[in-house]
Amino acid sequence: MTKLTLIFHADDCCGCHACEVACKQEHGLGTGPRLIRILEKGSYFHPIYCHHCSRPPCKEACPSDAIYQDQTGAVLIKEEACIGCRACFDACPFGAMQFDEEREVAIKCDLCINRVKEGRKPVCVEVCPTHCILWGNIADITVSMDNVRSIRSS
Repeated sequence: MTKLTLIFHADDCCGCHACEVACKQEHGLGTGPRLIRILEKGSYFHPIYCHHCSRPPCKEACPSDAIYQDQTGAVLIKEEACIGCRACFDACPFGAMQFDEEREVAIKCDLCINRVKEGRKPVCVEVCPTHCILWGNIADITVSMDNVRSIRSS
């Protein structure tokens, strides 16, 4: 089974925040939560996002079993099962969990799973002007990143 993931190649990020804006629009998020965040550290841009871990610590920390992993590897939240305890926040090593104050549930990147089921890419991938967001089968992306590194070092 193909395991899907997102990987940011931060060296190519221009800090335009197009991924943040498109994600908020796609998911109907108001002010507050951002499922992708681009932090500026000097001239470097650092993305904060869900890595859809193969063994997600957020899933293990969730006392209500609201977090699960589907067959594609996407780590998802059953909002109706979330009790809003935020245990997943402390467990996530990437700071990817957000809280929807209005619905009182944890939220996070869902790999735009509905778009993916329709054969489309996640919205952040589509809008990135520098193409620094890689998406797809984790094995293919790893090979692609190795190629980028070897080209840059030669």
